[in-house]
Amino acid sequence: MSCYLDSYKSIFIDIKLRDFSTIFSLIRNEQSLSSREILNENLIDYWLEQNHYGQFYYLPLLCVRTGFDLFLRSQQFPIDSEIIMSAINIPSMITLVQCHQLKVIPCDIQIDTLEIDIDRVRSLITSKTVAIVYAHIYGRCTNVEQLVNLAYEKQIFFIEDCAESFAGFCSCVTNTQTNHYDMYCQKREANQLSISCYTGHPRSHLVLFSFGVLKFCTALGGGFAKISDKTLYNQMSTIYNRDPIQDTQQYYSNVKKYFYLYWLLNVPLVIKPLMFIIRLLKLNHMEFVVNRLRAFSKTPSTDELFLSLRRQPCRPLLAFLYHRFRTYDYEIVNKQKQNAIYVLERLQTNSTIQFIGFNCPLKNYWLFPILVAKPELFVQILSKNHVDAYRGTTQLNVITKQLTNTDNLPISIDDRHKCPNAEHLIEHVIYLPVHCHVPKSVLDQLISVVNRTSKQIEQYYLKSKI
Repeated sequence: MSCYLDSYKSIFIDIKLRDFSTIFSLIRNEQSLSSREILNENLIDYWLEQNHYGQFYYLPLLCVRTGFDLFLRSQQFPIDSEIIMSAINIPSMITLVQCHQLKVIPCDIQIDTLEIDIDRVRSLITSKTVAIVYAHIYGRCTNVEQLVNLAYEKQIFFIEDCAESFAGFCSCVTNTQTNHYDMYCQKREANQLSISCYTGHPRSHLVLFSFGVLKFCTALGGGFAKISDKTLYNQMSTIYNRDPIQDTQQYYSNVKKYFYLYWLLNVPLVIKPLMFIIRLLKLNHMEFVVNRLRAFSKTPSTDELFLSLRRQPCRPLLAFLYHRFRTYDYEIVNKQKQNAIYVLERLQTNSTIQFIGFNCPLKNYWLFPILVAKPELFVQILSKNHVDAYRGTTQLNVITKQLTNTDNLPISIDDRHKCPNAEHLIEHVIYLPVHCHVPKSVLDQLISVVNRTSKQIEQYYLKSKI
């Protein structure tokens, strides 16, 4: 058993060796690439071709945080304006809001649907509220139509953070004469393709996508903004066109780093003997890996954050994004979904294990998180059985733990703004090695170990109550 379970990690890089060959070639031959204007036009034209409802405007970005910062720069909201945000996001998104001298207002989520209650959001809106930001996490997407309608009613912005949600194109509206939005793409369903694609609500003012290293269709960097309002697009693009261009050498350094990590995360023949050494020496290998995958391993200063984000993508990154979109094998997403469903149907739920976003209407299973009682103990037991679960796979955190005052000190959260569901999720989530590269035989072994561990911890709880 150990020979197989040890060979797969809870994260992987969605890329192939031939893609690395392509990007190294693009960087090496940068001088022969088309101009930035043409490369940007190619990308935008491609997204326009994939979209078959509504009129949208697109901006290729360095990353999602760049797009969010552009939005805030373009609006110049008054100091202490409020932005309501779904309770779980990455720290740098919160830091961005605070760096613009605005206030983050957290709103709790439901664990089974990941929805935020519309009445709760309505109660949080004040005269200072300027926007609502909803982040679809773990590739689980929820219908945000009520939130969109509320934003338009209150004449504030609605922004979707789809950094973890991209799984292809071709979302559609069932009836273009109404405002009803069907999250599922009927064209794909009619062709019996099970890919669950989601490109944001048609009326969202801004939808942000990421193609960073740990995302589907990764370009080892880059992002996209989908903008429904022409005025907002003009404001953002005018500012962005004045920003400096990313240093190609910096992108090259990142690609080389990810190339080495690819072998540690994606190649079982390398992982297996390496894990023998790691377990022998009791090394915290995943912390080492994840820190090198993250844009920031620690909270950056305001200057560091803005310096890193306020860049336009270099030409090789733009060219590689276009290459990835045109050549991406969506069977990877399909296989990911099949494997995740296979495990979900066989894991035995009890008082010590709970699924996240199980009732979301659309799921691409970007990661495989579960909530467990005694997460540290759960991970330790899994590790002894050679299942490499991990607690810190992503940067996601609950917003209430990140809010600080002007002196960078934690602030107290009143009952109205507490987020107990989100805090429980972050405190109890672990990530299992369930993805498209794991064969069914190994998944069966993993299921057996997780079920056994769950029962073991459940018995521990029962005995402790006697």
